Amino acid sequence: MNLVEGEDNIKAWLLQAGFQRGDLRSEQLIEERSNCPMTWACRKGQLSVCQWLFEMGAARDICRANDKGTTPMIVACQEGHLSVCKWLVEVGAAEDISKSNNSGYTPMLWACQEGHLAVCKWLVEVGAAEDISKADNKGYTPMLWACQEGHLSVCKWLV
Repeated sequence: MNLVEGEDNIKAWLLQAGFQRGDLRSEQLIEERSNCPMTWACRKGQLSVCQWLFEMGAARDICRANDKGTTPMIVACQEGHLSVCKWLVEVGAAEDISKSNNSGYTPMLWACQEGHLAVCKWLVEVGAAEDISKADNKGYTPMLWACQEGHLSVCKWLV
């Protein structure tokens, strides 16, 4: 999916992502949708879109998990969007810094797996230090994922 930049193109971007007009808040979405616009904006690191959606009434979506248990915080950490992560905490998603999805993936595990060292460090600063050794449902820890993916700086930091 090509992400269109700029606030004037937010509606076009939402339509391109498959949302219908008016689908700004999760309660307006049909049951089959697994992600709300807030989650998509967090995944793409579109802080201005996140803020706009929040102002348009999607405040409850900052902590909304999809059908796989994935929250906006998880996807922001997975993609390394530190500014979005910080904003989510500022507006009420602080409890999500250690929340895992249905597979046991925490924001820390995703950040380590994807090599986002700045996000890892920030997660520890805001209270997710215990997640450094927390394994997913298959028993894989952040260290195992960082090693598998070749993220030496994350491996050294974890030690």
